[in-house]
Amino acid sequence: MTCSKFFLVLLMQVFILSSFANGNEITFFSLLQEMINRESLVDYPSPYYTVRQFSSYDRFSDHAVKGSYDWFANWDFSQFLRTEEKDGRREFVMFDAEGPGAVVRIWITVANYNDNGILRFYLDDSDIPAIEGEVLSLISGHFLADAPISTSVSPLTPYKQRGHDLYLPIPYAKHCKITYETPGITAAGNRPPGENFFYSVNYRTYDKGSIVKTFTLDDLKKEADVLDGTQRELMEQPILEGKYQKKVSGDKAITNLSGENRIVLEGGGAIRGIQLKLSADDLAQALRSVILRITFDGNQTVWCPVGDFYGTGNRLSPYSSFYTTVSKDSMMTCYWVMPYKDKCEISLENLRTEVVSTSLTVYSSDWEWNERTMYFGVGWMEYHRKYTGLHKSINGTLDAEDINFVTLTGQGVYVGDAITIFNTVGDWWGEGDEKVYIDGESFPSHFGTGTEDYYGYAWCMPNFFEHPFIAQPDGTGAYQPGHVANLRYRGLDGITFKKSLVFDMEFWHQSATYVNYAPTTYWYMLPGGKTNRKPEEKMAVIDIAKHKNDLVSNSVDKNGKVEGEFMNISVTGGMERTQCIPEMNWSNGVQFIWRESRKGDCANLGFVVDEGGKYSVKCRFTIAPDYGRFSVEVNESPVLPSVDTYNSKLSMMTVELGILELKKGENFLKLVQLDKNEKAVNSLIGLDYLTVEKVK
Repeated sequence: MTCSKFFLVLLMQVFILSSFANGNEITFFSLLQEMINRESLVDYPSPYYTVRQFSSYDRFSDHAVKGSYDWFANWDFSQFLRTEEKDGRREFVMFDAEGPGAVVRIWITVANYNDNGILRFYLDDSDIPAIEGEVLSLISGHFLADAPISTSVSPLTPYKQRGHDLYLPIPYAKHCKITYETPGITAAGNRPPGENFFYSVNYRTYDKGSIVKTFTLDDLKKEADVLDGTQRELMEQPILEGKYQKKVSGDKAITNLSGENRIVLEGGGAIRGIQLKLSADDLAQALRSVILRITFDGNQTVWCPVGDFYGTGNRLSPYSSFYTTVSKDSMMTCYWVMPYKDKCEISLENLRTEVVSTSLTVYSSDWEWNERTMYFGVGWMEYHRKYTGLHKSINGTLDAEDINFVTLTGQGVYVGDAITIFNTVGDWWGEGDEKVYIDGESFPSHFGTGTEDYYGYAWCMPNFFEHPFIAQPDGTGAYQPGHVANLRYRGLDGITFKKSLVFDMEFWHQSATYVNYAPTTYWYMLPGGKTNRKPEEKMAVIDIAKHKNDLVSNSVDKNGKVEGEFMNISVTGGMERTQCIPEMNWSNGVQFIWRESRKGDCANLGFVVDEGGKYSVKCRFTIAPDYGRFSVEVNESPVLPSVDTYNSKLSMMTVELGILELKKGENFLKLVQLDKNEKAVNSLIGLDYLTVEKVK
């Protein structure tokens, strides 16, 4: 037994004795223990509590009709409940909740911040803050705890551009108020150029009569060893092969005709871990088309592509979290506790004809079922080649929409989700806010500030990070064409429900394009619970997107036009981006823009024609004070020695490339950066579209 494992066993024994002595009092100590006890999610809560959220979402949405312009208002920062004057200072109230309860998670990010914002926690109606300090120091600067409980992600991102996450539980018996003081915000809802303060706070409210001991800073000293052990335990995975664990394994090569790799567990028990490996000529496709199915006591509650289930999506990306890991040797492991009364069937099914070799191992233990024990469930679907809509304004829009991750009916706890996305243009895919409705709410009690904010990071960053409860195993397609995998698992912030839970996410991409967007959701429900997520064989069997042109066409359309942003683009320097300026009336609302390139850098833009021959070829370029000069080639043949797109005002220019011989299939337009016009302040290049007309 490792020292860490010994600590966990000892901690649980102490917790049981302490709980018995204190009449199940909820304390800082008990919440730390609950955080690292995977079994704590399995039983329906008693005493019952709700989990809700305060955040800086745009208050214009408060009275908006769902789907209306204001419903998608997006000034999601520096929004507060009210302003209070106290001892000559101005404090913005961002959280105000009656007890008994506990703050269980805080996320924050900032912009235009000068290191002088003060966060204060007032507990049980005291006029003296129980916690006070500079906001980033408190949340992620290890003032209250070390990593991973106090953290910022990604470590590859500049500090102030990270998401700052605090998982330290702060219980209160009567009341909690959190305020923020800063000279950088003139008034609630303050817009640039002032400070931008984004936040979300998840909190529990326990049933009246629940006994909660209010947090003090002395708890950090009193429980220092427990806190340190909790932080270490969060970073380690359990040992699956132990004295009380049962292990069943099976290896099988499978196709859609050869049957499945199946393991059956008889008698009551609980799955403690599932490990599997896939081997295939096309592993990325196998991660989507090999399905993990789990049936508990005759009821199938898990149906999910393997890659999505393990949070890695369609690309095997090593990472580690508290509930799932993907190792460098491609071993995928989960640690969700999954109890059953009598019988459990775990199977891997291949929906396609290509052979996939599978290795499946299930670890289980005895389990004592009771009236509060819940079944584990996982749902998946893909919004395939979904159109993102036209340009969206931060003030509001009619081109965003709410899409459903999952709808659950019954009694249970929502414990997390993951998303797999394939982005097709050089623009941000995830501006949308989460909206969670509990037990029939007409307005969501969880209303977020952005998809990356929900997943714990900030500012559209592509950088890898891993954490016990949040991760971005792959951010390749964050701001360019490519694959993205994000996940968020819930411990103390698991969302309870008595009747129903509806989890929606705003589908808000910054450009007009088509993407694949696949959410995976995780929950526990008491027997009889229902979900709207059903097996999606037709979606899981189709070819995954590996290139942008799998979803958007770079073929010349019936009008002889191909959009610049949809061309098959590769650059030797600088960045491929997509830009929207509504006043420009660009075709499809956007243009391809080449940023941060230098003299000699090349951009190759592929386009497809159905038949070879002579064509009149034209390009529609943007001209502006910060645009550059370049030469043009087509299929490696020089066409124009110099095109200057400098102009004193922002406008458009059509450039005729002449009569060119094009081949059937893909042809390439090549732009090579030259010295810019001496009047130009930059060397940007922007292409709206290309047209071809067959010469008879």
